[in-house]
Amino acid sequence: MDLPELAGIATYPDAARIGFSVDENVRRLLRFHWVERRLMAILVAHLTSEPVWEAKCAFALHQWQSAEHVDALRERIAEMRNPVPHLDAPPDSALDTFLDQVDAADTLTGVYGVLYPALADAYRNHIARTNPLVDYPTRRILRHALMDIEEAIAWGAGRGAPSAHLHAYLAAAGGIAGDAVPVAISLDAPRSPHHDFHPRRDDRFHGQYNFEFAPHLVYNMPDVPADERNLALLCKRALEMDVPEMMASFLTQRSDQPWEFYRDYSRQLWDEARHAMMGTVALEARGIDWKRDIPLNVSFALRLNLHATPIERQVMLYAIEQSLMPGETGKRYEYETAIAAGDALSAHFHDYDWADEVLHAQIGRRMLKREGISSDEARERAKEIHEKTWTALEQYRSLDVQHDWWPAFVQKALGKESCARARPALNIFSE
Repeated sequence: MDLPELAGIATYPDAARIGFSVDENVRRLLRFHWVERRLMAILVAHLTSEPVWEAKCAFALHQWQSAEHVDALRERIAEMRNPVPHLDAPPDSALDTFLDQVDAADTLTGVYGVLYPALADAYRNHIARTNPLVDYPTRRILRHALMDIEEAIAWGAGRGAPSAHLHAYLAAAGGIAGDAVPVAISLDAPRSPHHDFHPRRDDRFHGQYNFEFAPHLVYNMPDVPADERNLALLCKRALEMDVPEMMASFLTQRSDQPWEFYRDYSRQLWDEARHAMMGTVALEARGIDWKRDIPLNVSFALRLNLHATPIERQVMLYAIEQSLMPGETGKRYEYETAIAAGDALSAHFHDYDWADEVLHAQIGRRMLKREGISSDEARERAKEIHEKTWTALEQYRSLDVQHDWWPAFVQKALGKESCARARPALNIFSE
């Protein structure tokens, strides 16, 4: 029948060659796993203070892809060795020192200019050298990871400066796989990573400290027509980048949690960034210059990152997710608002936004169980956290004019006067 042999994964001669032993395979995979785990953490730690919106979006995506790679590698390592090797500590101090230097470097240079290309080379080498039949599961994992990594490299191509410092530390670690002969060179003094959780916007944006954000109220005001409420929803979605900016802080500062903690919240962080992108896509489709016309303030991440503890930020996140579940005000209502407005794109986006929030509520419940906090306790604590951190915003209000931009924006976007000129005071917690 002239069908390819061996299910098409290799020829008989190729499958007959000796590849890595199980011991050598596991040794390498432990290093790959640690690199991917640190890569995820580095991208998360630098997302909040990164001012360029497009970089925030990419960091959010790429950190989740690394989390997915980590999960697959952990499972593969556990399949090959019992007892499972220790996965929550660096397999080699020199490798970890190199990763510290990546963390301390400019992110575009360290991650996209040095680490990603080195990791891609290591994966290609492993795929080429391991036996394609006996080690097919590993090859499949690495091939899928390599597709993500090559896309990340393409995104960051040419945007980072060369770094002899990082290449020297990588050489001293024997490369990503640890199979290169360490180069005997004099290393510069190691640099210390610095993580800043004060959220920032680049100079295309304005009003980042203008905390008057009418869409938080307008989207569910009963006397406001659907088209204006839908416009408010799109602005809220664009502002949703403030959730990843907040989540990044507790993911970084809570460094002693089980892997599942980081895996779950990594997914939610990416989802929240994706929701912000949905909002910007819908606004772009309407011809709205959202960077200039909407003051995408930093109040949510600012007040929680700098004025609440890491566990308080998690509790607040859980309470917000629960507040989005009721049908009369939550995600079903938002979807129905877009339908009522006749906005098919907004409805499409809010349909998926709603689906994501179901997952996020599950993640929140797992968090509460892990921390031993009841749902009622979380809701009560969230009220206190909100009041405390909302009050803390007073010290930042003088940094920007507190301006009600909504009426002029509605006139420009919808060509009519706003029906929500009179609104209650803004002191709510919402996403």
